Amino acid sequence: MDEDRELARAFAEHQAWAYEAAYRIHGRLLYATALDVSRNAQDAQDCVHDVFVRLWRRSDAFWTARGSLRAFLAVCVRNEALTRARNARNRERIAQSHGAPPADADIAAGVVRRESVRLALQRLPEKQRQTVALAYFGHLTHEEIASQLGEPIGTVKSRLASALRRLRESFTSEGAVDA
Repeated sequence: MDEDRELARAFAEHQAWAYEAAYRIHGRLLYATALDVSRNAQDAQDCVHDVFVRLWRRSDAFWTARGSLRAFLAVCVRNEALTRARNARNRERIAQSHGAPPADADIAAGVVRRESVRLALQRLPEKQRQTVALAYFGHLTHEEIASQLGEPIGTVKSRLASALRRLRESFTSEGAVDA
């Protein structure tokens, strides 16, 4: 029991050895938790790995008053696996609604669209462009963006909403999307 408390304390203090020990001790449980949701061995492994990487980047994610480290890690992995499953279902639904794979002409049109997006992003003010890049290309949450930029979360959300409005206006004026 003292070993569990020591591990939890070291994990909360962001000590590297504690992350390795937590993975060694709880890895099977975490993998089983992810596998139960994802039903795919590779996805389950990736899920556990990504949770540990995210927790390593966020040194304030766990503190001993939250409860047991084991339960905290299991909840983090379960939530990540559920998010991944939900995203996979959404991607599948979108793919089904768009029909067959693209032909060569569709691929060329995709290249043109990517260039259009790149140019529209370049026209954004720097802070908006940076926020969009972190959200959509860096796959960061609003909280993670706020932390990385040292900005309040409300500022990040407003900046992102404003950038998306500008992008939509840009694409609408080009005829790339319907109003």
